[in-house]
Amino acid sequence: MTIIQIEVFLKVVETKSFTKAGDILGLTQSAVSHAIANLEAALGFQLIVRNRLGAKVTPNGEMIVPYIRNILQQIQLMKLEAEAITGLQKGKISIGTFESVTIKWLPHILRRFNQQFSHIEVELREGSYEEIVQWLQTGTVDVGFILEQDKRIVDFYPLKDDRLKLLLPSTHELSRHQKISIQQLKSDPFIMPYKGCDEHVRKLFKNQNIIPNIKFVIKDVHSIVAMVQGGLGISIIPEMTLPDHLDQICTKHISDDVYRTIGISAPDFKQLSPAAEKFLELTKFWISHKSDF
Repeated sequence: MTIIQIEVFLKVVETKSFTKAGDILGLTQSAVSHAIANLEAALGFQLIVRNRLGAKVTPNGEMIVPYIRNILQQIQLMKLEAEAITGLQKGKISIGTFESVTIKWLPHILRRFNQQFSHIEVELREGSYEEIVQWLQTGTVDVGFILEQDKRIVDFYPLKDDRLKLLLPSTHELSRHQKISIQQLKSDPFIMPYKGCDEHVRKLFKNQNIIPNIKFVIKDVHSIVAMVQGGLGISIIPEMTLPDHLDQICTKHISDDVYRTIGISAPDFKQLSPAAEKFLELTKFWISHKSDF
């Protein structure tokens, strides 16, 4: 008994025709007949009766059909498992990321990933939020870290609400306050973060009908920090982008709390490779348990 024989038998049962079964499986009618005959010989009884109306399964054949279906189902599951094992042994995953995720999360996540799946090759591509979305849509990366508002037509799983923090020189008169409102900031020289982080900041001012006193628009977080340290203005940036050590700077909550939601995305979570699926699972686990590490 072979796989092709049971596949042929099931297809004849479904189509009630040797010819149609052969067309679907890419076999000649003679090959179909030969497969059925050999299967009948192996089992010891007739499975199919042919007449002018087509092919009809015998009562004994009917009893065999559920077992045949189960065999084929188990074979398919075995193939999927083999593909998963091979994928995790020889796989490769490409990840789209932006700076704060690269610095704050990936060293921890990738260290654990490499410990568990040392044979999987990992490629990192760092870019802007827009670039990562484009890489996801074109299949350049398997998964990517993006912001919720950029999810568009890709699948998205939220990981963290990243609070926006106010940066003040340590000598600023508001540094003594626990919480500060946007109204209190309208006259201060403001250093606006560059495209990406600025969307939430501008919305914060707009909701209070305030036009910020923007003096500089700067992309690099370290440059923004240096400008605030130098007393050239104040700024609002996401907490995850902040360096671990800040000298001569005070960070404060804003009374109108605003967050950017960071998540992980893929073109289709249901179509991930075994390697990408494992990375997704580990990332979710680490984010939800990182306080335990």
